[in-house]
Amino acid sequence: MKMIEMHIVQSFPVTCLNRDDLGSPKSAVFGGVERARVSSQCWKRAIRSSAKELLPGNFAGNRTRYIIEKLEKSIESKGQKENARTLAVSLADALGKIDSIENGNVKTMLYLSPMEIENISSAILGMEYSGPVETLKKTDLKGKEKEKAEKELLKLTERAAKAMKENVKDAADIALFGRMVADDHSLTLEGTSNFSHAISTHKVSSEIDFFSAVDDLKPEDTEGAGHIGTLEFNSACYYRYVGINLDLFRDKDHLNHFSTDERKKVLDAFIRACLMANPTARKNSMFGYSFPSYVLGLRRTGQPLSLANAFEKPIFSHDGYEKKSEEKLKEYFEFMKKTWNISTDVKTEIPTLGIDKFIESLLNSEV
Repeated sequence: MKMIEMHIVQSFPVTCLNRDDLGSPKSAVFGGVERARVSSQCWKRAIRSSAKELLPGNFAGNRTRYIIEKLEKSIESKGQKENARTLAVSLADALGKIDSIENGNVKTMLYLSPMEIENISSAILGMEYSGPVETLKKTDLKGKEKEKAEKELLKLTERAAKAMKENVKDAADIALFGRMVADDHSLTLEGTSNFSHAISTHKVSSEIDFFSAVDDLKPEDTEGAGHIGTLEFNSACYYRYVGINLDLFRDKDHLNHFSTDERKKVLDAFIRACLMANPTARKNSMFGYSFPSYVLGLRRTGQPLSLANAFEKPIFSHDGYEKKSEEKLKEYFEFMKKTWNISTDVKTEIPTLGIDKFIESLLNSEV
């Protein structure tokens, strides 16, 4: 397996980057102590949004339940206004099972790009759908007759749905992050990227911020604050891992139909987003934006490898965590190389190189 891997050390001040159901910063026990944690899904959301800004033409996918209107408009744009709604509803049912026709949504989140929606619409319009559609329009339609027409149309729309993945150029994000379609596993796509949960390299305990707000128009003879409350927060230096399976990335089910230059542009935007995107929780009240202090970038052949065990014994410091985390990471990587005979085709680092040269060195071979 050919891989690009990034091992990232990144410190944040007072923040609550990722909350649990009670509003507390997420955490995990590792190495016998509590650590700060940011889920992979949280960081992936930030990365997807950032990559879409960097390369909107290739990162155009949207995750949504509200798919019926998109399908209907696509079918209408192809000159089939009369049957657009009926076909859109059946297509949505084939993709994700209808939840509410009135609200235009399905039961499960679907991850689709505009070109995929166009492919589906074109495919259904190229089929003999008029029979079941005309049957369903009848006002005096009986139970069994309606059920038979719905099944016939559903079979057609299920076939049409399978055409959505053909040679699309705006779904690189779906290729990288993957897609799960519970109701039709043939539409499921394994993501070519791997993400760890970010965990702190040291022990972390959440703290509580007590705050109050002043009522500007409070009567002069009234005491007390207009509002009081509490928020939980922490500060932590995190280790996180991002890996890209290059073999999967360029196979026929993913981006084989892209040119080498197009794949490099996609990876450039993706790697840049991975390193620069931040979770946005409480972005205005705590402003936790930061960039990594150290990144170990590798291009190699072999199974994916996390270096999180560099921090299984938590770092203890009164002199900051970034530099000590960098040192532990480098030391552990050298141990793993020697012990398990791990070889690398490319080994590069930030801040030894700036981000442009760092990415260039990882993409210097065909992708």
